[in-house]
Amino acid sequence: MRSQLLAARSAFAALVLAVLIAAVAVAGVRLSQFSYKTGTTLIIPATILGAIALACALLWFRSAFAHNKGDGKRMGLIALLGSLIFLYWPLSYVYYGFAAPAIHDATSDPEDPPQFVALAKIQPANSRAFNGQRKIRFRGEDQTVSYVLLTQYRDVTKPHQGILTSPQKAFWRCFEIVKDLGWIVVDSSEKDLRIEATDRSLWFGRFYDIVIRIRPAGAMGSRVDIRSESRESEIDHGRNVARLKAFFRQLKL
Repeated sequence: MRSQLLAARSAFAALVLAVLIAAVAVAGVRLSQFSYKTGTTLIIPATILGAIALACALLWFRSAFAHNKGDGKRMGLIALLGSLIFLYWPLSYVYYGFAAPAIHDATSDPEDPPQFVALAKIQPANSRAFNGQRKIRFRGEDQTVSYVLLTQYRDVTKPHQGILTSPQKAFWRCFEIVKDLGWIVVDSSEKDLRIEATDRSLWFGRFYDIVIRIRPAGAMGSRVDIRSESRESEIDHGRNVARLKAFFRQLKL
């Protein structure tokens, strides 16, 4: 059927164009050819084209299923699966932008957060003082960052103390975790029991600064705290908290 083949071709063409626009947006930001804002703006038409590709692919699938005929089968299937995969990234990004609190600086210890030392020298323009009393709008209410961290992310902010290993062993275990997570170590000091590292987002390569602090707890134990801060924006779509959770999932001493 001509309409079935047209739907497959339209879906495939829309998907290819969406991927090309997204690739230009990602490459442009990563190569510093234009700003992050410009890159995210370009993702909007790419997402619209991805949605058009999905709609056309569903029309193709419906026609193919109803008539038991596979005109444009290869293009239709590629467009259907490809558009679903393609749309996951921008739609999940938008979802977490609405669902996650606007916390660009997250820590496991809001009352006494770890402090940047080496990264504070590298990025002096950035504010390195954790502002736990900053008000954010979350679930229709104005709440402080510290309150949201302590109440909504208890798996991150509960006291990570009483770990039955020495601070030195905990330090090297944390160092291994940083490497396993793919973070780039900027500075580490076994004497000060501090590790500083950076991470970059997958698509646009946005920078995140991380500091890990280990302190003695009791006669033989340790306490580990971590802080992750967005370098370029006050909205991180939940990525800093997710980074803290990933770290603590691996912290098994």
